[in-house]
Amino acid sequence: MNLFKILRRGDFVLLFLFLACAALVAASPLIHPPSEARRVRITCRGEEFGIYPLDKDAEITVTQAGNTNIIAIENHTVHMESATCHNQVCVDTGVISRTGETIVCLPNRVVVEILGPQKGGEDDEGIDAVVK
Repeated sequence: MNLFKILRRGDFVLLFLFLACAALVAASPLIHPPSEARRVRITCRGEEFGIYPLDKDAEITVTQAGNTNIIAIENHTVHMESATCHNQVCVDTGVISRTGETIVCLPNRVVVEILGPQKGGEDDEGIDAVVK
């Protein structure tokens, strides 16, 4: 009994699609690293204020030159809880959760960005762009 005579062209297409889907599911952790490996970097006036894990809820207060920003890390996401700036664009930005996303408070010069997984002690300084 010849297997190629029993199966039709559509059967091979379905088999190929099934195997392709299985390969994508298997490679998913490599394509989208788990959120535990990601970090949040906060810079203030061009200097690093701190790096925090994305998997631990926290509330960070950044105060400088009479200005205050409160950044909240909750459920593997980050948002600007409040800011003393006049336009509130940073607060209105909402929640970020993916590597490369940022929240910027221009009046207070505070930048919040999500970094990818740390690789052998290196930082993400080699990345100069993220395309979605």
